[in-house]
Amino acid sequence: MGWKRSPSASERSRAQGCAMRLSWRPATAFALALLCACLGVARAQQQPENIPWENSMAIAQKMAMGLLERQTGSKGLPLASFAIEVDLNLDGLPEIFAYRYAPGCDGIKCGNFLFVLEGDSYHEVLGDIPGARLVPQDKIALSPFKRNGFFDIQSDTMTIGWNGTRYVDVSTFPASTLDGAAFVAACQKSKLGEQPAEGEAEQAATACQCQFNRFQVVGFKQADLDAYTASIAGQEVEYPIGDKEDAWLALSKSAQDVATGCDVASGKSQWPPAYFDHGDKPQQKLNFGAFLDAGPAQDFILTNHRTGSPDRALSLCGCLAREIPTYGVSQEGLDLLAQYYRNEISDADIEAQDADLLTAHDKASEACLSQFPAK
Repeated sequence: MGWKRSPSASERSRAQGCAMRLSWRPATAFALALLCACLGVARAQQQPENIPWENSMAIAQKMAMGLLERQTGSKGLPLASFAIEVDLNLDGLPEIFAYRYAPGCDGIKCGNFLFVLEGDSYHEVLGDIPGARLVPQDKIALSPFKRNGFFDIQSDTMTIGWNGTRYVDVSTFPASTLDGAAFVAACQKSKLGEQPAEGEAEQAATACQCQFNRFQVVGFKQADLDAYTASIAGQEVEYPIGDKEDAWLALSKSAQDVATGCDVASGKSQWPPAYFDHGDKPQQKLNFGAFLDAGPAQDFILTNHRTGSPDRALSLCGCLAREIPTYGVSQEGLDLLAQYYRNEISDADIEAQDADLLTAHDKASEACLSQFPAK
């Protein structure tokens, strides 16, 4: 591999960093309880084996143990506890949802936790929401709609949304009252051909009304709605440049997210997962403990320009742990990489035992680093 030196092309490729993929997982299926697929610890023996999902949960649990210890001061995960990955902003680098069991849980050092990588650190983002720690998992579900780039979450009777740094009760967000006649007309026209098929006009009207309603929920301003209406109506629009360009791009992205959310809510579409260039080999069930202990502690990972902090190194190596199995890597291969990260063996030692392992690692690293957020 070679983040310590770069004498060869393959080593330069590996020197990019520790990396991974994230696939679209059952935990992100809308209209299902967020964790229903994960509560099957007792049911798992009755279900067909799903190795990718089991690997995902194993990675989440290993990552969650350290994050929970830091958050609560308590080590380990008691029986009936669990953790899962859920990609709340579809960037390909999932957040970690964990449930820590304790008898008579008071919601302080136990209950529901959600860890999001922001900047240099993982932040727990449910702690300030009254009662969120104690909501039963079968009453937690993802909304089909995004807000500020992250999915809204139904938490029992409360809907919580992303405010840019954490989840909060959506009732604290400002809504707006808009004149939507021009938008609805332009929206319907953009969806219909000259001779719409039977039922298309009604479907278009429903979809456009859904979008307009959501624009008000997320607090669109009238000027923003008018500008977006002009853009979909094919009018001459002078798109902003310079400092105002970023605001326009953010507005357009928010409007596109609203449209996709309405299509998902109606069953017409699904949210697309983040793109990763995955391997195509069947996965083997793996133990990731040694790998995830060794990777984030390795100096050449910590000091890589994309990481620079222990939590970012953990996230990147979690990504790599998810991606490497898609190349058919065995437990022996994963353990060899852990030894490599601990400086116990060299590139030559690995290649002597598994000629394809470093190539798989290179490809996984490139896939992960292509998605990893800048500092």
